Amino acid sequence: MTIMLKWTLALFLLLVSALAAYAQTEHDVLASIAKSHIEANVPDRQHFEEYLKRDLAAYFKKQSGKDVTVEYELLRDGPTQAGIAFPKFYAWVTIREKQTVIDQGAVRLAAIQKEKFDVTHFLKRSEELQTQDAASKIFPADVVKKIDAKIGKVKKSEG
Repeated sequence: MTIMLKWTLALFLLLVSALAAYAQTEHDVLASIAKSHIEANVPDRQHFEEYLKRDLAAYFKKQSGKDVTVEYELLRDGPTQAGIAFPKFYAWVTIREKQTVIDQGAVRLAAIQKEKFDVTHFLKRSEELQTQDAASKIFPADVVKKIDAKIGKVKKSEG
């Protein structure tokens, strides 16, 4: 190997190492920003369920004009953080008036300042979720699969 080739190879390896270090640093910075948004907005464990139930009930009482209770099941463990937006949670909800189920569906919620959750989207099982790709415009793919399982929608595999 000539000396020039050795120097070129060494310089190339140094450049690759520098780029890898830069990429890791950029990833660490973005992860740090995401973590800070989550910490600043998601209620602590002690209050999480209380606030989520409260805010879901308030939203659906206002929407339906009825005295309802809301049960929920999170469709993804933990918050989803994208950029500088509020952290998002995804849930399947069952809305009841007394003992009667009056609606079900998928919600996307934003956690705000450790004090509340805002429903950003609600797709009713009876309507919106039955349309083609309605959920995929709002929810991540892994959550859409869980929603499809909840409504019994079977996707045909392409082949």
